[in-house]
Amino acid sequence: MPIYESDEHEFLNAKAKKIENNVYVKGLLFLTDKRVIFEKKGVRSAFRASPAIMDLNLFLYNVENANSAAPAFPLFTKQILTIEYYDDSKKVVRSDFAVKKAKMWVDQITRLATISKKDQATKKERDDLEKKRHELDMAKAKAPRANIGMAVFGNDKKTNPYENIRENMIDENNENLPDTALRCPHCGYPITDEMVYCPNCGYKLKSK
Repeated sequence: MPIYESDEHEFLNAKAKKIENNVYVKGLLFLTDKRVIFEKKGVRSAFRASPAIMDLNLFLYNVENANSAAPAFPLFTKQILTIEYYDDSKKVVRSDFAVKKAKMWVDQITRLATISKKDQATKKERDDLEKKRHELDMAKAKAPRANIGMAVFGNDKKTNPYENIRENMIDENNENLPDTALRCPHCGYPITDEMVYCPNCGYKLKSK
């Protein structure tokens, strides 16, 4: 008996034989709302015993096709169930099973596989959207930001903090500057002869 997930529900189970190279392998076939499972029958003898082995664990969203074939003579109750599906390498492979009421298995597999494919497509879209959001958040976090409102400490004493504004000081707001040719020797701000301190940088111009 396979172990199911907490939200997985069984729909069908039956004795079946998996056909491998014209050899019939006995076991049990299970159909849930998520998977097709074939469990190979265990062997018990006087000398050794082997447990049942899960020989096929097929998720329904990988099912490509399912069909059935009835025997030529109705006396044989076992029919052939064929399932075509994508393997791990994305190639289409097939498995054949001899099982009773194969047509019923085909109908249920087809119905549940259609639902499973839609759910898987929705999940993939949701995962892709979440991945894009995460990548966008990471890109925003790594992007450089303007150092607005940040205090700068440890300024080099050799660098004049006013030298960047000295060149543009005269051109800006000319109407508010004193009408004089004198400049602060520290920052270049226009001053008058009567000023003791520079009104821009506070530099002491002369002793009182």
